[in-house]
Amino acid sequence: MIQFTIIVIGIELIEAVFQLLNRFDGVVSESQIRHALGLGSRQEIKELNQLLSADKRFINCEENKWKCAPLATLIEDKPLREVTFIITDIETTGSIRGKDRIIEIAALKVNNGDILDSFEYLINPHKIISRQISKLTKITNSTIQDSPSIEEVLPEYIDFVDNGVFVAHNSLFDFCFINSEIRRLGINSLKNQADICTYRIAKKLLPKVKARGISGLSMYFDYPLRDRHRAMPDVKATHFFLHRFLQELEKQNINSLHQLIDFQTDKLGKNELRKKLKKQKKKKNYYSRFNKHFS
Repeated sequence: MIQFTIIVIGIELIEAVFQLLNRFDGVVSESQIRHALGLGSRQEIKELNQLLSADKRFINCEENKWKCAPLATLIEDKPLREVTFIITDIETTGSIRGKDRIIEIAALKVNNGDILDSFEYLINPHKIISRQISKLTKITNSTIQDSPSIEEVLPEYIDFVDNGVFVAHNSLFDFCFINSEIRRLGINSLKNQADICTYRIAKKLLPKVKARGISGLSMYFDYPLRDRHRAMPDVKATHFFLHRFLQELEKQNINSLHQLIDFQTDKLGKNELRKKLKKQKKKKNYYSRFNKHFS
């Protein structure tokens, strides 16, 4: 159990570092990263260095200074009309990656607005689904008792994705949760480690719309959403949003995948980074906050 907890914390840690560096066009010192995440012990510092060194998303520019690898090294740029998007949604037993489990996954393979293929499974998490989650999703323990396990489904999903580009509404949850499960199970990773988030795009394109969740955008666009919090209905709604957004972005001369990724990213300037780091220093230790869920 201790070894498993260390692995999970490492997954959470490296994703947190990526989210920090990906928003800053510059070099960040290892000391700044440690302070931002509340790391202090020698073991934590050692593990941070090992994780950064082993992940192709990070570049060690000089001693103890890091930055994100150029986008071109992470994913090939293409005209958006040529990109195959894998629009995905998951339902889970909870929000804690490494502890909670996926109970449903659905995806559409889309190119130039056309649906090429679909993927959909209920999954047996081999743990109890709470009443709260069952009420939200209408997925009960009896619903999934004969369903396949994540060990069976996830490799099929990775094959389905292939060279496609992951898309989700609030991809920070879905993409990171799926990657967390991939690493926990020790199976082949997704080929492209970049994602598109229709929530973040909505934030940029529709700044006056305050309700930017799937329900809120469905109301805004008058989209007939049914069975909210089930994976495939949410995927179909996200497909609708993505199509509308790409049409609007084309008018703004955003026509390539790299342009789209840059558009959705809220970049941090030096002053904003300092404020974020200062705010993070006031929080409790990152390891302690996460580790309490495994005590």
